[in-house]
Amino acid sequence: MRPSIHLVAGLTLAAGLALAPVMASAQPTQAPNSPPVAASIPDATIGKAGAALHDIVGVQEKYQGKMAGASPEQKQGLSEQANAEAVQAIQSHGISVQEYSNVVRTARNDPQVKQRLLDAAQRGQ
Repeated sequence: MRPSIHLVAGLTLAAGLALAPVMASAQPTQAPNSPPVAASIPDATIGKAGAALHDIVGVQEKYQGKMAGASPEQKQGLSEQANAEAVQAIQSHGISVQEYSNVVRTARNDPQVKQRLLDAAQRGQ
């Protein structure tokens, strides 16, 4: 039985996503400790980020089993492949990695944004 997207997505948010290296390389548009104001994130952006999160959960599920028995070298390669697929998933929804990162960062600190993001991920738009 496949776990609910809310559970998986919530765990993904809590774990900081597998995209940490990719998101770290994105140039911040504002101070790292000041996430965007929740009210200023349009529904369309939340929808795109939610759809991307839905796809990223799939990428994580795909690579999780592969990583379990992999050597350190294989894990590095698998991690790079997973990150590339995650970036593609984000961009395929018409949102940049930077915008996605900002939404996820805000969702970690704002329960209303988190719920909006999880609802959008559940819909999979």
